[in-house]
Amino acid sequence: MRGAQLIRDKGFIGLLVTMFAGAANDNLVKTAFVVAITALSWDVFALNSVILANAAALCFILPFIVLAGFSAHQANVQPPKRWLMALKTIELGLAIASGLAIYFELGWLLLLCIAGFGVQSALIGPLKYSLIPRLTQDSELLNKNAWMESATFVAILIGTLVASDWIVDSSMELIALILLIACIGIAGISPLPQFDGRSDYEQQSIKELVHQQRKDVRSMSAIWCISGFWGVGSVWLTHLPVLAVETWKLSPQSVGTLLSYFVLGITLGAFLGVLLKDRQIIARILGGSSIMVAGSLILQGGQYEIAALGLILTSAGGGFLALPLYTLLQDDQLAVADRIAVNNIANAMMIVGTAIASLVVVGLLGFDLLLWLLLLSFGQLLLCLYHRRNLSLS
Repeated sequence: MRGAQLIRDKGFIGLLVTMFAGAANDNLVKTAFVVAITALSWDVFALNSVILANAAALCFILPFIVLAGFSAHQANVQPPKRWLMALKTIELGLAIASGLAIYFELGWLLLLCIAGFGVQSALIGPLKYSLIPRLTQDSELLNKNAWMESATFVAILIGTLVASDWIVDSSMELIALILLIACIGIAGISPLPQFDGRSDYEQQSIKELVHQQRKDVRSMSAIWCISGFWGVGSVWLTHLPVLAVETWKLSPQSVGTLLSYFVLGITLGAFLGVLLKDRQIIARILGGSSIMVAGSLILQGGQYEIAALGLILTSAGGGFLALPLYTLLQDDQLAVADRIAVNNIANAMMIVGTAIASLVVVGLLGFDLLLWLLLLSFGQLLLCLYHRRNLSLS
């Protein structure tokens, strides 16, 4: 019994390393492209940097919608270790292509690589979340999700900070790092146990997948609340540079510090969720969304010293509420991949929707950014309140 648990623990550590590496490389390449077209003025089809930055975001996120049905099917029918190795081998190929794009300053190729990383990430998402419960005892599932959630955001932080600096002054080192991380991701697969795929699973279209998932009202409510968190979080991350330079009158270099605060908050919220895992799920979800509102209220003061606390609180509330929701989606091992695929669709739609709304409300109508962020946090609280009855179902 102890030997089997040790094998599962080693497998989870390997999965954690592999997913950390993937998230880090995604953000190394995405950030390198954005900085290259802005600070370094790389020419890509003679388009301006704003259009290119949004094109990169769409190239990465659209595969999560388009490939939802296929990704769920493959996560169910393929032996997980073999399928994961195939996907990480594709990532290594994308890392090599990204290195060539950076070395020869080929912006169009780097944009194609971002689309490739989007496809690879869309395919790997359902597999990741379906593997976690197979490598974990039920009593430890929340803890393992906390580690995965925290590692993902730390990887985002590292990828963003390193790429924004190294693409300007140390491009060769950046290329080497992207290749090294891709290799580390492949190495992390080795400790994973061999699991069989399901031969009884039939592939569904996106419409069929969503229709089937809507019958499960509890997990569907969890999906909508998670997507709200990703929508609000994406607006925060997108506007951190604006808050730093225009609102708080800080230097552009301070953006990294603000991003560190955001990731610190997510991590603190996740591990607070582990400490309070015995509380009712509704209390935790409403508590997390209320903390987000409280943090956003503190930000309204406008002073950076106080705002830093508000930023940490806001992201901590998000990390706290997301943890039990992801764990809820994993309570049925046979349904995890389908649920995560639908969740990816909802996340992508919410991210695009909040981005468009922010463009209209803040960019075109001139609405105050801090007040808009507060309204989005209130929206997350209302979303959780609306779905509280379904989430409380046993």
